[in-house]
Amino acid sequence: MSTIERYICNGNKYTFRDGTITLPFFLNNLPKELEAEGDKLLLKSNFHVSLVCIGKIIEKYNISIPDFESLVIKDFCDFTKNNDVSLVKNTNELRIAKQDERKSVILMVEVSNINRFFDYLNQKYKLNIENQPTHITLYTLQPDMGIFITDSKDLEYLTKIIENPINNLQLGSN
Repeated sequence: MSTIERYICNGNKYTFRDGTITLPFFLNNLPKELEAEGDKLLLKSNFHVSLVCIGKIIEKYNISIPDFESLVIKDFCDFTKNNDVSLVKNTNELRIAKQDERKSVILMVEVSNINRFFDYLNQKYKLNIENQPTHITLYTLQPDMGIFITDSKDLEYLTKIIENPINNLQLGSN
């Protein structure tokens, strides 16, 4: 698994790092810190939507398909030639996520065609992978240490909705 972020799909829209295909974003007008449930969380140094957490999918679904990571990256790049995968909507729903000693605040977002891509993967590889809840991690208790939210069970058990204290949140693509 590579810890170096690199652009994929012959462009500068999607990246791959640590087993995850991402859509990078910039955010404006965010406070450097956020108080949540008695802890002071720090603004992340960069932002992205995790589109396909391949490493976590392999682990969670016990996938033994040889070179699955490379295959999914190729499938994603082929898919995006005819299907735009982009941020569609900021839902303004903030959630606090907790796992062990980690804590983060995430913003739920809608991404076009990502559900269709998971349908394609499931059909091609005869799998039953659930679509990932699309979100952007905004704040973390430990610097830049987010929590993987890869399915509805993670969303239900690791997160809860919180009041949104952030006004004028503006999203933009790289």
